[in-house]
Amino acid sequence: MATVDDKSYEVHNDDLSHHFNGTHEVLECPEDLDETEKHDPTSKCNKPHDKYILVKDLSPRHFPYGYQDNDLVNFTKLLSDLTVRISISYVSPDRPQFISGTSAEYPGYKNRGKKALLVGTGKVWDVVKYAEDMDVPERTYRTCPCPKCLKSDTPEKVWWEAVVLTARHVVYDGEEASRSKCRLWYDSVQTPVVNIYGFELAGSYSNRDNCMFFCATHDLEVGEKLQIMLDRFEDLWSSVWKKYKDRNDEANIVIIVSHPHGNVKKVSVGHWVDRQEVSKNITRYTYTNSTCAGSSGALVYRLGYKVADHPHSGTNPTGLNYSGLEVD
Repeated sequence: MATVDDKSYEVHNDDLSHHFNGTHEVLECPEDLDETEKHDPTSKCNKPHDKYILVKDLSPRHFPYGYQDNDLVNFTKLLSDLTVRISISYVSPDRPQFISGTSAEYPGYKNRGKKALLVGTGKVWDVVKYAEDMDVPERTYRTCPCPKCLKSDTPEKVWWEAVVLTARHVVYDGEEASRSKCRLWYDSVQTPVVNIYGFELAGSYSNRDNCMFFCATHDLEVGEKLQIMLDRFEDLWSSVWKKYKDRNDEANIVIIVSHPHGNVKKVSVGHWVDRQEVSKNITRYTYTNSTCAGSSGALVYRLGYKVADHPHSGTNPTGLNYSGLEVD
């Protein structure tokens, strides 16, 4: 699929309030990620960590009074199932020097064109199963494009493609997409390592801090498991939306599942504080949820809203977090 850079959704810097500028929360690691996990990554972080919830511990009591139901717990766990830790091993030479509209340095800028490790969060948005003999004219690859198959004389002929949604400052362009991998189901330190591998950019949006990229796996069980999870997620998404759509501005509940500090995923429940409509149906939010470096790109789910593809973007000087731009 061709790269998308949709100018119709660009936002002029004059339209951005100070509430939505600050520090992006992609994790920049000077060493291998596995080595990073051997010490306490929170020791140098000045953000609070006491409100994060492990997925296995999530229960109705973690939600505000009046919203303590099992459907919401099950929905959040399905959101967790589709949440991935993204690691990129190379920084594109095209990353800008500054965050748009600010004098703050853009993540990864000092390592442009070099091997370096960037870590963030994303969500599996869709999956498709392919076989070599399928007649799909727009496909670039006829066999599995994972790193192993690209180097093989006998690449796998049946494979799954996954579309992952994240922030653009996590995966900036096609060069970074093709050097990325996404770890699935990283819920505890005992969880087996299961990766899908980025191979191509799907869409990159200039001032929205939003991108999608394609990943591949020829582990057919992984693809089938993701398909089942997506189907369940869509069903429960619809059910939860219908239950709370008339109360979406009552408690302003926000749910984020991310990989703070590149470690096991955590759930954070908060509420949104400010909504900015920057053009027709294009919005961004500030919210109180716990996030840290590594949380960038996580889905910002606002309870009661039918569309919720805003990526987590960063934290502002007041301590509030802010999203990228998306359709509301």
